[in-house]
Amino acid sequence: MHDDNRLFVELQPPAGGLLRLQQSLTHPHRSMRQRGLRLAAGFVLAVSVLMTIWQLPGVIVRQQQTAALTSALRAAIAPPAHDIQLIDGASLELPSNDPNVRLYLVQSAGSHAPAENH
Repeated sequence: MHDDNRLFVELQPPAGGLLRLQQSLTHPHRSMRQRGLRLAAGFVLAVSVLMTIWQLPGVIVRQQQTAALTSALRAAIAPPAHDIQLIDGASLELPSNDPNVRLYLVQSAGSHAPAENH
């Protein structure tokens, strides 16, 4: 048993180490609270990043679908910008088997059946 005392060397704490140890023992809640807040903030950040990554492809697909639908509606409603000008009406480009031929269905807003002269 007396040999045990020779095996263990008594170490002195570093400069200011004893004071820091005593302060951490008297105020343990500050460091634990800070660690808890940092852990919670890191968790919230990680979850928000994962949710963004998970939702982003769906948002992009819906945006592309909306853009395609909007351009199709504009093409169907608006008169073509080439070769035809309609002041009071609408036109619709019809498909053609010949790429050099363009077909249009044209309707004016004031189209009435011609009146018969008696």
